[in-house]
Amino acid sequence: MEAECPRDEHCSLAAVVHEPMFPESNVVESEFAKNTTERNQSDPSQPPTELSKRQRKKLLKLENWEKRKKEKRLKEKEKVKAKRLEAIEQGLPVRNGPSRKELKRRKVSYAEAKIEIVIDLSFDQLMIDKDVAKCVKQLLRMYTLNRRSAYPVPLHFVGIEKGGAVERHLARNDGYRHWDVRFSNEHFMQLFKPSTLVYLTSESEHVLDRLEEGCVYVIGGLVDHNQHKGHCYQLAQKHGIRHARLPLAEHLVIKTRTILTINQVFEILLNVQMGKEWQQTLLEVLPARKGVKPKDLADGAKVEEGGKAEDRITTDEGV
Repeated sequence: MEAECPRDEHCSLAAVVHEPMFPESNVVESEFAKNTTERNQSDPSQPPTELSKRQRKKLLKLENWEKRKKEKRLKEKEKVKAKRLEAIEQGLPVRNGPSRKELKRRKVSYAEAKIEIVIDLSFDQLMIDKDVAKCVKQLLRMYTLNRRSAYPVPLHFVGIEKGGAVERHLARNDGYRHWDVRFSNEHFMQLFKPSTLVYLTSESEHVLDRLEEGCVYVIGGLVDHNQHKGHCYQLAQKHGIRHARLPLAEHLVIKTRTILTINQVFEILLNVQMGKEWQQTLLEVLPARKGVKPKDLADGAKVEEGGKAEDRITTDEGV
């Protein structure tokens, strides 16, 4: 890492955060149907553009899913309730974690926070609709991890384009407005003091060996499937802010290319700020199918055959 990031009055409390201005409706209109409607309204003299058979099937499938979604969630709740009653009858514990009431009372303290984490969601134009849906799904996982953590961190979802795909997919999650997350349509450079920002990108030459108190760590919310490799690194250089990569190669022996999702990167930071060691955290978070092994730090062992693995920070799904 480069220079120290001292905590001051501008660091974690000076961020100007705007309340989300998201649409009230949870009805999702597919992109092709939306574009067709706009074209027909903009030029009434032209004959209506008909949807293809494939487009009609996709639209019908989406509409049917929206109708079944609430019924499916209701059945899942009933199933959970039945399992709970069965556990009570058998004298088994009915809860492993905190209760729902306790989780509702648990709020993130921004004044006492040592670090803050920002998800940069300003990549609507670089992703297809399917990848945006994957990105938002990972945001939900991240929020759940933070909510259930004994030491949650201040979490910001910023750069959300008004009327864009990210905003539209967020609106599909009932109750998202009540998440203990700060939403903003503004860019992170407008919300935080530049000297406190550290953009996480695997292309960085700086290794994140420790979390600095008072810093704001930025994770790029871009599902790119390697199409825009190095984009977040270029953004950090463009804005003149610090950047760093996670210490994967320094703590693990990895024979394959490792791609991390944004919720995995967040979970690593969350655990480290709770006091866990880097190596232990990385081994717990990275999928077992990657075959990662702990590196012998005492001997300074080198990565085994295959060379240094690429610790690519991205948001690809299913890696």
